[in-house]
Amino acid sequence: MKKILAGLIAFLLITGATTYSWYKISYAGTSCYVQINNDGKKTIEKVHENNVWHGFSYKEKVHEKSGKEKVLEFTSTHNLRKQAYLKLTYNKGKGVTNWEEIKKSEVPKKALDNF
Repeated sequence: MKKILAGLIAFLLITGATTYSWYKISYAGTSCYVQINNDGKKTIEKVHENNVWHGFSYKEKVHEKSGKEKVLEFTSTHNLRKQAYLKLTYNKGKGVTNWEEIKKSEVPKKALDNF
């Protein structure tokens, strides 16, 4: 019984560690900040034969917490509110994997100084 329990615990630990590593590689990344000042470009993409995705694409100058600037592209299902502050998650392999609107007070000072 102890061997089975030890094997089950080892299996769960290995599975958990593997899943966590996969998630970090696939979706985690550097946080970047941007203030939206322009409307997005209306985008229509054919996903499958009968499915079409409508959205808005953005190509914006963003700033890391340190203030370092880069240009990133990302999409949204709706046109984003002007003057909104966004926190983007940038992954080198997948590009922008996530974004969320945040308050101005949540933007790091060095990034905010560059807007």
